[in-house]
Formats: sequence, structure tokens, C-alpha cells
Amino acid sequence: MWPRIKRRIRNGIAAVVRDRRIREPFTYHWLNSLCGRLVAESEAAEIRPAYAWGVIHAAALARRLGCQGVTVIEFGVAGGRGLTALERIAEIVERRFSFPIHVYGFDTGRGLPKPVDARDLPQLYAPDTYVMDEARLRSTLRRAHLIIGPVAETLPAFISGSPAPVGFVSFDLDYYSSTMDAFRLFDAPTAMLLPRIHCYMDDIMGTTFGDCNGERLAISDFNTRHGSTKISPIYGLNHIMPWPLRNGMWCEMMFMAHLLEHPAYASNDGLVTQANAPLGSW
Repeated sequence: MWPRIKRRIRNGIAAVVRDRRIREPFTYHWLNSLCGRLVAESEAAEIRPAYAWGVIHAAALARRLGCQGVTVIEFGVAGGRGLTALERIAEIVERRFSFPIHVYGFDTGRGLPKPVDARDLPQLYAPDTYVMDEARLRSTLRRAHLIIGPVAETLPAFISGSPAPVGFVSFDLDYYSSTMDAFRLFDAPTAMLLPRIHCYMDDIMGTTFGDCNGERLAISDFNTRHGSTKISPIYGLNHIMPWPLRNGMWCEMMFMAHLLEHPAYASNDGLVTQANAPLGSW
């Protein structure tokens, strides 16, 4: 039974790879199915479901809005496994969509700084941990841009460089204070942001994470301070994923930054087909 199932998965993936036609609009079901196939065909070390899902949806929205490319980011690179996974996913999705995807990773390069206060979860994290071997990581990266230094110092220069609009961000900075620094990305000019940005929040589940510390508190404080830009959970994601993606906690760690005053926020993204079924057509 299992070899037969695996054979069907491989055949389905091969069909997706052969079919290079770009199908627009990209419906929600089609994008999620594509993500499921991408994860099923790859080793777990190469493809992270949260990253794959975020990059696919970011690329689809950017294409729909007529952008010339899209940027995906990992805040908190450490040893680099996440960034190399993001890089690999970007390569696959870029080929599938025939659409440029630019990858960036932000990190101090020296490990975690000293916690500012209790909100930074000092009971879980210690300074100088998660240190990067920068030379080794750079030698393995094929396309990702590695930006080294405290986020509060490096992010303004990144924003001033006017990259392609940001569509997916992974936040893995551990601390409340560092996450708040990274959230300044959402205050950038709207030209470098998609109206809806998919976000993966890595440090919110289990142990002693709570609404009063870490990334969850950063989300709450950001929302309190911003009137028209809000970070919200993507509710019920696990219930609509194809079966290869219905495992682990990643669905509960996906959020979306809504830029409600973005000029393109109200542009139809094509995710829902606009069709009416006549009465009795069942």
C-alpha cells in the first residue's frame, strides 16, 4: 500500500514539474495543493512547510499585483539551516512561477545579545548562544544575501536600498526587543511591501512563551501602536491544508501583516473564484 501511495505522489509531482504553464488567477486551493506537492517531493531538511507555503503565496500575490519580483526574509539565521532552506524553496518556486524571488537573512553574526529585561525570556535564552560560522555559511549560500549586525542598525539601510516588495518573513529572533526592532520593516514605504505579508513566528509555542513575553507580546504591542497595520494569526490554516502539510505546529505559527492603507490592499488577489451556482445545480 505505502509504495503505491509514494508512487502516486511522485507521479503527481512529475506532472506539476512538466506543466510549466502559469495558471492565473492562482486560487487558494491550487496554491495550497502546489505547496503540498513541493513538500512531499523533498527531504524535510530542504523544505520547511511554513517557508514553502509563505513563499508560494507571496510570489502569487506579487505576480497578481504586477510586481517585478518579491523579497523573502529570515530574521535570525544562526547556523543557517533555515536560510539555506529558504534559499532552496525560493529557487524551486521561482522556476515554477517564472518570477524573481530575492532572499535575505538578518543576524548579528555573534549570537544572541544580552536580554534587555524579562520580556526577552532570559529564563530560556542566554547571551552569545546560536553563534554563526559566517565564513562557512557564506560558502554554502548560492543566492541569499546575508546581512550581519544588530537588526536595529542594519534594517534602515536595507529599507533605503529599495528592494523588491517583501512578501514573506520568518521571525526567529527569540527576544521581544529584537522582534520589535524587526517589526520596523512594516513601517517602510509601501512600495517595498506587499499589502499582505505572510509571517512565520518561530518562538511562540510551548515552554514558557506567553502573551506577556517574547514574540506574542511584540505582536500585541505592535498592534496597539499601529492604527492601520496589524499582525493577525491566520486562523484555521491546519483545517484547509492538503494532507502532507497537516502535521506539526507550523500552521498555528503563521501570521499575516495587514497593511490596511496600502494602495493595493483592496485589489482582488484572485484567491477565491467568483462564481455563482444556480439554485438546484447540485
